[in-house]
Amino acid sequence: MKRTITLILGLWFSLFQPALKAAQDAPSPPQLYLMADIQVEVARVPEYESAFKALIAALEKSGFSMDFYTYVTDDSHYYVICGLERGYGSVDGLQKAWRDAAADMGLPTFQALQARMAAGEISRTMRFWTLRTDLSFLPSPERLKPGEAGYYTWDYVWLIPGKEAEFEALNREWISLSADRGARDPFMTYQGGYGNDEPVYVWFEYGKSAADYAAAEEAYWALMGDAGADLSKRTRALIRRLDAKTGRYRPDLSYAPGR
Repeated sequence: MKRTITLILGLWFSLFQPALKAAQDAPSPPQLYLMADIQVEVARVPEYESAFKALIAALEKSGFSMDFYTYVTDDSHYYVICGLERGYGSVDGLQKAWRDAAADMGLPTFQALQARMAAGEISRTMRFWTLRTDLSFLPSPERLKPGEAGYYTWDYVWLIPGKEAEFEALNREWISLSADRGARDPFMTYQGGYGNDEPVYVWFEYGKSAADYAAAEEAYWALMGDAGADLSKRTRALIRRLDAKTGRYRPDLSYAPGR
């Protein structure tokens, strides 16, 4: 859950991939991901998504072999995420897959699709993330059944440099406390790598809806009690900046051939 809430108010085409696909939505996600964080002008969202869907159709026709999953935040950021099954060594293969797709559909067609999408973009940043299962709380069974999640949250936490070891130790305390108190909503922790302002981590969580997630948050903090408040205070002391995002998974803007 939002472990600081009680005290802090309470590319593209040649590189895709990294970190935030719920285990419910993708089978056995790899540890390393590359994420395209694309901010789109709100007024141009319809044309951007139309171009995105046209790209996906062209990729399907060309036999593009790499999966990617797309989330859209409530402030118009598109997170396009692709797993790197062989770690950083997968990047060359990913670039080749995009070059092959461009050649198959014809470079002018590919460039036209790229231009249509770029016309609606404000910014585009590529970031690598690593899923840290050792810093994640993964109860079994979860409160939600597979396929019930429809609302997602990302809490990005930028640490004071040099505080990584302390932060990771506190994450393990959160895991232990959550397990001891019988919590049933997971949190997944990812560590930012190349492309990020480091050191940075993100907690990824989900619920059925915004209302369901808010109710689960309230129940979680009641369950954690004074121990959670104290742990939250110690966690906050290591954080120099926090940014919370909310959004939804977009299967219509995702690509997973054969799944």
